[in-house]
Amino acid sequence: MADTLTIDVDATALLRMLDQLGRSAAAQHLKAAAKVTAERIATEAAARVARRTGKTAAGITVEETRTGNGYVVFVRRPEMPGLPAWLEFGTKYMTARPFLFASARLEEGPHERRVAQALQEAIDEVQG
Repeated sequence: MADTLTIDVDATALLRMLDQLGRSAAAQHLKAAAKVTAERIATEAAARVARRTGKTAAGITVEETRTGNGYVVFVRRPEMPGLPAWLEFGTKYMTARPFLFASARLEEGPHERRVAQALQEAIDEVQG
């Protein structure tokens, strides 16, 4: 028969603090972190994109999501809407020259750190 280890933890204080934290305090801090990440992705993507005219780099846009809880980064090229995807993924006539998703991947680690910091700031605010 295997030995068992039992640990009793009083999580009352933690649960009370999480209730006080609520969604709005954490969401406010997380949204700010998301904006920093979105802007950094846009800046990196603009630096990476292949240039002939500079219009694709200029079309890299950061906008608030429709729900208002975050940000989205996309490329707006109304006169040639397919070009950003052709550059990113390639076509049967040209090789891919990724710029947007590569930039997003570079921000994964820093974004995770910003999220952790944002949550810690929200917790510190609640604890006073």
